[in-house]
Amino acid sequence: MSRVKIVTDSTADLPKELILKHNITVTPLKVFFNDGRPLRDGVDIGAEEFYHRLAEKGEMSRTSQPTPAEFARTYKKLSSDGSSIISIHISSAMSGTCQSAGIAKEMTTGADVTVIDSKVTSMGLGLIVLEAARVAGEGKTKGDVLEYINKMINSVQVYFIVDTLEYLKRGGRIGKAQAFWGAILSIKPLLYLRDGLVQPLEKVRGRAKAIDRLAHIVTKKAGKQKIRCSFVHGMDPAGMEQLVQMMAPRLNYDQPILSVAGAVIGTHTGPGVLGLVFIPE
Repeated sequence: MSRVKIVTDSTADLPKELILKHNITVTPLKVFFNDGRPLRDGVDIGAEEFYHRLAEKGEMSRTSQPTPAEFARTYKKLSSDGSSIISIHISSAMSGTCQSAGIAKEMTTGADVTVIDSKVTSMGLGLIVLEAARVAGEGKTKGDVLEYINKMINSVQVYFIVDTLEYLKRGGRIGKAQAFWGAILSIKPLLYLRDGLVQPLEKVRGRAKAIDRLAHIVTKKAGKQKIRCSFVHGMDPAGMEQLVQMMAPRLNYDQPILSVAGAVIGTHTGPGVLGLVFIPE
């Protein structure tokens, strides 16, 4: 029986120790600052340097997806031993990454590759990828792994706060949250992902109240069911710690995954993003 190998992209924001532990292959997207030099997300530039340049030095960044050739090289290498590949990526409504992966699949003659649009990003994608890799590591067939992935895509929930919609608007990822544009500075947008796009949920005055409201909404959505959970932040470790402490007695989970939003996600959310992602077990 051939093995099933899992490929994703750097927008999954998975901690490196989990990538290594579960043999996940990550193809990085790229970030460009004003000098135009391509920087591979998580390889050439880490989150700390990225947010320093963005927030403290005032540099503007933009992003681009991996090329089909980059994916094709990865697929060729991983399939050389006869393994099957499941390649799971950021929402196609947000990025051309899935399209590049699909072209690469056609370029990789003889390889068994399935490309999946997760319809989410950051640790929404990360949790799906992590669980797919765990199931694949148990020796399940490709069909079983794909069935599990599709169930997770249909049940994953992603909620987050941003300090401003400026970055989402600048990058064209604002989706229906455009309705919140123009709010006064003290208003913090509470957003979520649905159908692959950023959607507006509520406007809350002040960050402390926004965090409290985020905790309340997720508590109601998750209920008492057992969940897999992740907390994500972009240059706000104190905010994430506050949210973790608030949620610990409210949610039914074991060990949450703590993650930092990388350079690509940070380009579109800006510094100060704070999110909570969960999937029912």
